[in-house]
Amino acid sequence: MEQHESYWEHDSLVDRIKQKYKELNQWNEEKAFGYIQDKLHEIEEKHKGIDTYGITWVEDHNKPLNKKHDEAMDKVNQSFKVKDMTLLYDGMAEFENAIDEIVESYAEAKKLSEKYEVDINSIYWDEVQQAYIIKYN
Repeated sequence: MEQHESYWEHDSLVDRIKQKYKELNQWNEEKAFGYIQDKLHEIEEKHKGIDTYGITWVEDHNKPLNKKHDEAMDKVNQSFKVKDMTLLYDGMAEFENAIDEIVESYAEAKKLSEKYEVDINSIYWDEVQQAYIIKYN
């Protein structure tokens, strides 16, 4: 009678997990660029049809959110310098979260600009109040 190795056999399962982890995390520049391209496409599809001007707008109008975006981009850039796929995955996850927050925040600011009939560029995030305020120039 032929014996088959059990799927649940401890060493075999642990070895397969280790091998998969090693494959996923071994630096490969082509794979890294492919991952970024796929992730950017995924983010683009998620926000398709939504006004994405906020990504540029936030630079001057919501400094903390802009900082979060920049830190995520720095992490992605750093992953290439140190050749670390885990850092790349983390950086892209943070980047996606920052984009989600920016889109949401911009939509909130846009509603305020419509409600108070002011230009969107007169709305700024106030750190102290933790809310958007209108600045008249």
